[in-house]
Amino acid sequence: MSRRLKSPSFWMTILVVLSILAAVAPNGRAAPTPSAPMPRNIKYEWVVGALDDPLFLTHAGDASNRLFIVQRGGHIRIHKNGILLPLPFLDVSGALALDGGEQGLLGLAFDPNYETNGRFYIAYTAASYAVTLARYTVSADPDIANATGEVLLSVPKTFTNHNGGMIAFGPDGYLYMGVGDGGSGGDPANNGQDRTTLLGKILRLDVSGASGYAIPSTNPYFNNPNPNVKKEVWAYGLRNPWRFSFDRGTGDLYIGDVGQNAQEEVDFQLASASGGQNYGWRVMEGNLCYYAITCTPPANYAPPVAVYDHGENDSNGCSVTGGYVYRGSNFPDLAGVYLYADFCLGKIWGLKQNASNQWVTSLLADTHFLISSFGEDEQGELYLLDYGNGVLYRLAEAPRLTATYTSVGAHDGIILEVSENAGIGGSINATQLVLAVGDHQTDRQYRSILSFDTSTLPDDAQVTSVTLRIKRQKFIGDDPFLTLNRLVADLGAPFFGSSADLEPVDFHSSRGSVAGTFNPTPVNSWYSLKFIFPSLTKLNRTGLTQLRLRFFLDDNDDLARDTLQFFSGDHLNASVRPVLIVEYFVP
Repeated sequence: MSRRLKSPSFWMTILVVLSILAAVAPNGRAAPTPSAPMPRNIKYEWVVGALDDPLFLTHAGDASNRLFIVQRGGHIRIHKNGILLPLPFLDVSGALALDGGEQGLLGLAFDPNYETNGRFYIAYTAASYAVTLARYTVSADPDIANATGEVLLSVPKTFTNHNGGMIAFGPDGYLYMGVGDGGSGGDPANNGQDRTTLLGKILRLDVSGASGYAIPSTNPYFNNPNPNVKKEVWAYGLRNPWRFSFDRGTGDLYIGDVGQNAQEEVDFQLASASGGQNYGWRVMEGNLCYYAITCTPPANYAPPVAVYDHGENDSNGCSVTGGYVYRGSNFPDLAGVYLYADFCLGKIWGLKQNASNQWVTSLLADTHFLISSFGEDEQGELYLLDYGNGVLYRLAEAPRLTATYTSVGAHDGIILEVSENAGIGGSINATQLVLAVGDHQTDRQYRSILSFDTSTLPDDAQVTSVTLRIKRQKFIGDDPFLTLNRLVADLGAPFFGSSADLEPVDFHSSRGSVAGTFNPTPVNSWYSLKFIFPSLTKLNRTGLTQLRLRFFLDDNDDLARDTLQFFSGDHLNASVRPVLIVEYFVP
């Protein structure tokens, strides 16, 4: 989709959003979060466009299936029965400060009893720059709100950035509100660690009364003897918790906290937690020490469950957008996965705990969107907002497709090493019915070349799995899996020599990378190899994908032939030829 043209003020907004992330360089560098296989077959279904700086999406929980879209300039729009209603549900544009790219109408939450009391809540930056929480009610027309609301809370601040503004009701019925650290860079007043201010916190409020709000007696500092400690505080040590959410299945809390200029983080809190967690800022930025050369994690510190580095010149991202745990029914493979993204580069990750309760994350998609927020509908299906183009997308499951390729016999062959441990290819045996890999009787190495015509793979196919299968004819001598260690396949780039034709240089050329390692245990005489993740994107979509099979050890010094004999692509029986099985989806 082409980028919708915007006014110069829009691009100034983007520059402001990016520029606020620059500050004092932190110390050290953390190891990347481990990866785990997760479903990647996500497609993006266009729902509605022509939105003006969309920042958030939610629903009213009233069985109407309406989607409420928050626009930064002060309008809440309704998407109903497939169309965007012409009149806004609410217009508070006259009450806002919009001097900086992070100001405006920022959050929306509907009361758990909205169907009976008609109450909803918004968070915005007032003309004074204060982060403001207000309560409104719906009018007699369910698609129009009453124009006048009640301000419940105003958090004063000086700078335009780091406002937070996310609000959501927890499973306990209380309203949670995220407030940034007050802005500038590096939290100069150390607000994140100061419990006598509401800045840099998540607040927990009881808004069930007729007016104003109360502080729940179960808040962690409700009985604190220090009168200056803010009893509204539920969690602290946050820089800018732009988006957080509660897992509708478990009640657990996930927080996407925007980093300074080195690491972005996702924080986590069990539904059973009693509050008081310290997420580290400004002592810590992600897993890094921020404020000093060396540091000790602060009291009550809760480390992040996922981080990612910005990379050089923000090549990996610059601002995390927290999302939701998927609990819908249309994408079963995604169940229980928490999705989050980077606003600047459009990367989307999945996060979940494995069987050992370790947090693992995986890159699910690399999009062109400026993802300002995710959102849920009443059924738990997920959406994302592309701030750059003003478009709302629904996340859906793209069907998994399979393509099976048989090796091209004319390019199958064996290359024999010229002498023991020479590492140089010699004689070539092409177009054989049976190929060999392993040791020659003079301890020279056999290597086999297989080529597959993968040119029919769609250009936009997102490959999720590649499996190479070869069928054993027999062993000559000892089983080379026992004597020569593992059997690997190198992936050409796309070839090893100068062309797809067999050449002695194919034996040793470095023009390739390891695609994977064969399982040494065959199934019905078939050996299989799964491509490792980096190789999934390297299939040749204009011609042949070439693979070289070799055992990890050159020889076992027994002056005997130990080879695996397997059928080639020239064999008359097509059912025994080598195959490359590619699973993919088209987004």
